[in-house]
Amino acid sequence: MRKLLWSFSLLVIIVALGGCSSSSKTSGSPEAKDVGYQIVEYGGLSDKRAVLDKDNVKKIEDIIANVKWDKTVSVDKSSKEDSVFWFIDQENKEGQKYKVWFNEAGSVDVQDEKEVWGVLEGKDGETLSSIFKLNEQK
Repeated sequence: MRKLLWSFSLLVIIVALGGCSSSSKTSGSPEAKDVGYQIVEYGGLSDKRAVLDKDNVKKIEDIIANVKWDKTVSVDKSSKEDSVFWFIDQENKEGQKYKVWFNEAGSVDVQDEKEVWGVLEGKDGETLSSIFKLNEQK
């Protein structure tokens, strides 16, 4: 009887530990399937559109990972953002939205839903802009 109880306890511990493991797909940052976006047009935002090309979705994920976020900065933008985008996960759920301002100097200002500001410099800003523009031409 004691051996049976010991075996059962060991089995419960193994099952409990196996259920506690996590992977990147379930730990709060699911892999994006698509990127939804809207462009600011005269009078408001455009209809919702999507970037479906997996290479471009991956590029946008990498670009956001490279944003230099600064929680201490408070920027007062007098102009409306140029576009808004969000990631769409495997279950078609929309994630956090990002507002984007494309600057003449080539840099890009980004604001997340929590109103934390970030800046993209150089190629990342150009790449983000070109993905949205190329997608518009399709």
